[in-house]
Amino acid sequence: MPELDNPFGTSTPTPPKRGFVAILATILAVVSLGANFLLFQRLQQATEDVDILTDQVVRISQSVAATEGRLQVLESSPAPGSSPADTAGTAGSTGQFLPRYQSGAPDAAVGLQLAPVTGTWYSDGAEHTIDPADGKARAWIIWAHWCPYCQQELPDVKAWYEQHASSMSNMEVVSITTSIDETRGNPLVPYLETQQFPFPVFVDTTGELAAQFGVSAFPFWVFTGPDGVVLGRTAGLIGPDQMAGLFEQLEAEGANG
Repeated sequence: MPELDNPFGTSTPTPPKRGFVAILATILAVVSLGANFLLFQRLQQATEDVDILTDQVVRISQSVAATEGRLQVLESSPAPGSSPADTAGTAGSTGQFLPRYQSGAPDAAVGLQLAPVTGTWYSDGAEHTIDPADGKARAWIIWAHWCPYCQQELPDVKAWYEQHASSMSNMEVVSITTSIDETRGNPLVPYLETQQFPFPVFVDTTGELAAQFGVSAFPFWVFTGPDGVVLGRTAGLIGPDQMAGLFEQLEAEGANG
């Protein structure tokens, strides 16, 4: 059978023109170069932004540290005769003294047992002893009558105690007034008569109770669990909201103890 002719004819592929290929390659190279340049610019800007942010974080951290230092100075009154180098506990008639508190350093007193606290109460003039390991958690506030920050803190403690103490059966607030100096402002006895604090007030005339707690500044806070173990200490104002939160935590500690 004779072979039929292809009615459509036979087409031979035509290779692309070299000029077009060269132009396309050039365009792609230019586009790639531009994209890489933009990427480089963006990476450089991102690096600069990170450097700026890092500098800002460093400055903020330095500012916070400086502010904390100023607050420690402004919101607490140094205890007379306190020495940051005096960190060793010493034995006294009231028991084992806690190490002197040092702000900004790990507190060596945390985890130690607080010895029974013995002294005279202002309310009746009699000697009383509180055993910190009697099953009740406690917030101890040690203060001086001449300290303006104590005068600011104590009314907040009083207000909280009057409102919440009856419902907080597993924790107690105890105060100790010390560093008594009638030559300084706000004499102690008239102040106590005016305030009529509803919580126990030990009158520490010798400074021995302050030494037992390791006081370094006023107001000074010590928090103990129901077993008498020190949970934490701090020097300076803590404010009503933070105070309420701490007291609630102590109540929970006492209930769980």
